Amino acid sequence: MSISEGNSSSPLLADPPKVDDVLDSDPDGNVPAKVLLNGGIARVPRWPNYADQPGRADELTVYWVRGGVTDTIYKQVKDGPITEVEFAIPLDVSLFANDGIAHIYYSVRAVRPFPGNRLDSAEKKLTIDRSVIPLPILLEPEFPDATYSGYLNCDTQRPIWDGIFVLIPFQGFKKGDICESVWRGFSVLNGAEQFYVPGTRGEFSYTLSEDDEKNLDGFELPPIPFVPYSEPLVNRCSGTLVYKIKRAGVYIGQSEVGLVKIDRIIVGSGGKSCGPP
Repeated sequence: MSISEGNSSSPLLADPPKVDDVLDSDPDGNVPAKVLLNGGIARVPRWPNYADQPGRADELTVYWVRGGVTDTIYKQVKDGPITEVEFAIPLDVSLFANDGIAHIYYSVRAVRPFPGNRLDSAEKKLTIDRSVIPLPILLEPEFPDATYSGYLNCDTQRPIWDGIFVLIPFQGFKKGDICESVWRGFSVLNGAEQFYVPGTRGEFSYTLSEDDEKNLDGFELPPIPFVPYSEPLVNRCSGTLVYKIKRAGVYIGQSEVGLVKIDRIIVGSGGKSCGPP
């Protein structure tokens, strides 16, 4: 039987197409990073009353709707007898280039032996949010004042109460790039999340200079103030720092986590700690 044999003059309504890796249970159709980066596949099931005999043919058209504009992204005549039970429709990566809401749907109509009724599908909503794409991994920050064993202690050359100094290794960043960093303190040496010390979290922003761009040794961030970010870290503690680089308003990378150990107990003092004079 062919769709040309229907009697209604009104378009029928079929289920929307599916899109690989987009959950059917998600009403917003959030598009995962895999599809945003590589493009995707929409799947149209074989419709009822398809062209099942020689000499018959149906035309399948797939539409992409965005910002009030409808584009045809696929159009092909399927000659009978149609044996496929599903049609894979490629979705070019360019369709996902910008954040926003899109809809995809399809229509089918008989074209041989004579034009027949049109079958339309419902629209599938797709939410495009490119912030879910993992950022390129940047080199972890370094703590130039730490000892060979990775400690900041009472003998640190630049005292910890003068601030914690962080070096961002050279990676070809440009003047005007913004380095956004997050520091957190922990009451154990390994930065275990359950031992986070409340009140030690700090967010910082630094704009690179021309000298920073040219320095093959990397660049130092302004020191992280002792109060309140490291003052509570006394005995066998640690701190972590992660940074992102933003260029022209767009993040271009995020670092691995940098960790430094902190111990301000004075050796042989019976547990006394060092601090500001």
